[in-house]
Amino acid sequence: MTTQCRAFKTSRRIHAEVMLLYIIVCQYGCSEGVAETATGSNITVKVGESITFPFSAEGNQSYSVDLLFNTFTIAKWHFPEVALFVREQYKGRASIGNDSLWLNKLSLSDSGLYQVKIEYTSGGFKPQKYTDFHLQVFEPVSKPNITAECLGSTVSLSCFSSQGTAVTYSWETLPPCGNDSCVHLDQAIDLQLHSLSPSTTCTCTAHNPVSRTTSDSVDLEMCFPQRSQVICVPALCATSAFLVFGALILLLYKGKQHQQYQSETIQVEVDEPVMEEEPPSAVPSIDPVYVSTLCSSYLRGN
Repeated sequence: MTTQCRAFKTSRRIHAEVMLLYIIVCQYGCSEGVAETATGSNITVKVGESITFPFSAEGNQSYSVDLLFNTFTIAKWHFPEVALFVREQYKGRASIGNDSLWLNKLSLSDSGLYQVKIEYTSGGFKPQKYTDFHLQVFEPVSKPNITAECLGSTVSLSCFSSQGTAVTYSWETLPPCGNDSCVHLDQAIDLQLHSLSPSTTCTCTAHNPVSRTTSDSVDLEMCFPQRSQVICVPALCATSAFLVFGALILLLYKGKQHQQYQSETIQVEVDEPVMEEEPPSAVPSIDPVYVSTLCSSYLRGN
């Protein structure tokens, strides 16, 4: 039993010694050439602006700081010598001060991955330390312009900004969405006129991560005459047809009344007896010869 316990204690001691040796080896051997990377940040800036890359060294040790762009060094600074070495194409743009490296007069081609590397040259072995910065340089957007095309029952709107990097567009129409405005996302949109009012206006906004600007408003009333023509002409035709139809009915009614009146007049004339006019009574004419003869006979008889 005692032998087993001693064997167990010996194995535990050997195991502890092996673990300690493993830790020492990894600290001074395994860590050699392995970089410690600190999580950096995403930075967006405008063309022409400057960017600061901060760093922090440990203690009062000698060290060097490198600014790398896509893995190659563009500037190197040694402490305590305070000597700054800058790659030729970055001279006049890279500088150092207050535990920070600066890069000025940024252009679109400066977008990419930047790393600040700290390497200690005194105070014993320490691993290199890297801090990453993902830089995106954007050109500010210019004021956009709107073009509108009336297409019968729809209006096609497009927006364009002559300058800007990674530009996105949004539209705002006022009214008709109640008390709120309607917002559409795209560079070009089509709107149905039947869902709009003649007083509808539209504006376009161009924006990217560093800037935004809005166009002048455009009035959609210019597209409504075509819509009115499409809707009002049939209405006018219907009104005209109704008036013509009404006039026709009135004429037919008047004609029928006139025809009925004539028929009644003829019927009355047929039904009433025709009163023939009696010839005037004959007045006897006196023949003077007959009167003379009659008088002569009367005188002779007497």
